[in-house]
Amino acid sequence: MFDLLLTKRIGLVFCALLVIGQLAAQESPSPSPSPPARNIRVSFVPPPLDGTISLGIYDAKGKLVRVLFREADINEFTIGSDALSTTWDGKDDAGDNVPPGKYSAHGFVVGELKIEGIGFFFNDWISSAEAPRFSRIRSLAMHDEKLLLAVDLVPPAAGHVLYDVANKTVQLKDTDADAKTPAPPAASASDIDPIATIPGRENSRWVIDRTEKGGSTIEVKQFSAKGDFLRRLPVSPNEPQPKAIAASLAEDRIYLLEEDSARQRVRGLSLAATKTEGSEKAVSEWKVDFEKSIVVHPEFSVVDGKVAPASQGTTPDKVKIKLQANPLLNDDRVTVEISVGYDADGSFLKSADGLPLCTISETQELRRALLWLHDTNALDVFQDDGAVVEQFRVTGIDQMMSFDCGGFELK
Repeated sequence: MFDLLLTKRIGLVFCALLVIGQLAAQESPSPSPSPPARNIRVSFVPPPLDGTISLGIYDAKGKLVRVLFREADINEFTIGSDALSTTWDGKDDAGDNVPPGKYSAHGFVVGELKIEGIGFFFNDWISSAEAPRFSRIRSLAMHDEKLLLAVDLVPPAAGHVLYDVANKTVQLKDTDADAKTPAPPAASASDIDPIATIPGRENSRWVIDRTEKGGSTIEVKQFSAKGDFLRRLPVSPNEPQPKAIAASLAEDRIYLLEEDSARQRVRGLSLAATKTEGSEKAVSEWKVDFEKSIVVHPEFSVVDGKVAPASQGTTPDKVKIKLQANPLLNDDRVTVEISVGYDADGSFLKSADGLPLCTISETQELRRALLWLHDTNALDVFQDDGAVVEQFRVTGIDQMMSFDCGGFELK
């Protein structure tokens, strides 16, 4: 009897252990084996040209799947007795494993090209790479006899820039909290349909006014502290129309923000003379001290090597360049197609299949870039960040050699 009870207890314990083991096996599955490493050795004999190296991996259809090196120095490779080498891990530019199949590698050595800035277009406020980038002026005011502009910055943000009229410099201003802009004077009975009104010299008052209620004809007028009419600035209907005004408190000088559908313009004007002084018909003569414009250019094109603010015809996005022959390949000079690309870091020349070759600039927020073949050995890059179009010239473009690393099977 005792033996029978012992046997039953052992059986129950065994069954319990079996169930626990099965549950544990379900909760903690054994780890699957790691996929085998897919490192492929890529080697090549570098062409006899000093420069940077760009190397890409291509699938069987010739599509670029991985930029393995971009403008690399020779020391970034393993230097052997007769070749440079590196490894490819079988991944694409997104970090994903590419499917098994046949692949190849080839690239370019890019010599010392000359890259120079040629000019800036469509925005007179920007004349250097360091200048604040802004695409639109919203308002203007005086700050210690300097011009304070509220602007739309690039990258997109609201901000302020300060223009030093005397030194002709523009700088970004972090805040306008210390700008002691006087409160605008109250409108008076002499105003018809005012657009803007601001204080001027000797407590006078400047006003941008319509000549009739709700009308489209605009004029700029000045009144004395007592409300007497002083002078009138005529406004041509064919010119950009005044939207805002600022005035010096020390001299007879005003600044007008004017615009139409094609451009924004800021002009600084100083009083030269007034005909029929004090009369309601008095018209002032003004000297234009400076004028700066921002041309609206949602699109642009290149016509005969010059930029145009709208799309005119078709600008080629690729140009053909004949490179230096690689004596190690025993072939003639190779002709390749070059285009221009851009990313978060700036702009660059690239091969037609997308391999980056040479950095052009570090301008950010680019939204369009075009190429123009200047001559057989130079090309121009035009690029737009929404604020200004920059032009760069790349000379010595033929100082490149191609090289081939052969093909290989990836499993």
